[in-house]
Amino acid sequence: MFELERLPDVLPVFPLTGVLLLPKGHLPLNVFESRYLDMVYHAREKNGLIGMVQPSVSPLEDQEGSDQFGTAPRGRPLYTTGCVGMISDLTDNKDGGITLLLTGLSRFDIVEELPMVQTFRQVRVLYDRFDQDCAAPLRADDTPRQKLVLTVDKYLKLYNIIPRWESLEKACDEELVNALAMVCPFDASEKQALLEIVTLKDRVDLMLKIMDFDISGGQAASTDRILQ
Repeated sequence: MFELERLPDVLPVFPLTGVLLLPKGHLPLNVFESRYLDMVYHAREKNGLIGMVQPSVSPLEDQEGSDQFGTAPRGRPLYTTGCVGMISDLTDNKDGGITLLLTGLSRFDIVEELPMVQTFRQVRVLYDRFDQDCAAPLRADDTPRQKLVLTVDKYLKLYNIIPRWESLEKACDEELVNALAMVCPFDASEKQALLEIVTLKDRVDLMLKIMDFDISGGQAASTDRILQ
């Protein structure tokens, strides 16, 4: 639980395609590009907070480079909704990079991007639409928990992903839903849609629709993975 009024209205942002952070979720990141190392050091000296947001690149556009390897063009437009995470663990690596863990606190809407005065981007944000994100984890009677788990299990089998349910068995409904939304191999636009949905029930409904569509189409996997 985190007090909403303690969140700043200006955040450094880490634009990363296909990466989803939701409130009460945990996102591990490997940071090695100089501008994002600067961002992490800046955040650590200030309040330990970083905004995660996806670049808003159309799937029809040619996507040059890679966010993951720091070769994507700079200054791309951003989606207007992201999620702020607190640095809950940080390790300096021998190669000069950083391994960190972000814990999701609240989603935000971007009001404006600020002029570039650092090597990384910063935005002014509002949290008004998501004022329940910092509250205690939700346990909702209308969450079809068993149906969600069974559907996720079928969906992950399409990708030869072996889920490890032990760590999620005791999670409350909100923690379970958000954790599954983060680890499932949805595409970038689907992840953005899940991020922007305000209520937990609507997020579950959309997840079920996405997974049912792929399951009914028999989408196949190309690699084997194990979810931690």
